[in-house]
Amino acid sequence: MKGTFTPKLDDAHRLALPPRYREELSGGVSIMCAQEHCLGIYVKSTMDALLEAYNQVQTTHKKVRDYQRWMQSRLVDAVPDRQGRVLLTNVHRQWAGLERDVVVIGAGNRLEVWNPDRWAEYSLQLDEEFENFDGDILTQF
Repeated sequence: MKGTFTPKLDDAHRLALPPRYREELSGGVSIMCAQEHCLGIYVKSTMDALLEAYNQVQTTHKKVRDYQRWMQSRLVDAVPDRQGRVLLTNVHRQWAGLERDVVVIGAGNRLEVWNPDRWAEYSLQLDEEFENFDGDILTQF
């Protein structure tokens, strides 16, 4: 998924998904509290595959158990309504600092939902980091 969108939450705290992705997301989404205090919205089948992998990791390591708890306790599945909207829970809105205005960005296999001020600040950091990047990003990890 790609692009930047600036919808507004309605009075019922529903987010209208970007029109270009509504069909792809119409079968169901998974909404999670993600790193950097944004929300991640995945196609439900994509999240199900990720969860299968996460849940195969040995839980004898506390960090594994902690991450599973942190991520999965706030993970919500939803089916968009006919207008392509999904309800954002209080927990999700508080985590991401969302009120009415939001920024939705495409981030590969997911959409991310950001507080506009946080996104502006974070994207400036990204600009500084990558505007003159001349390496192969795939060799960095």
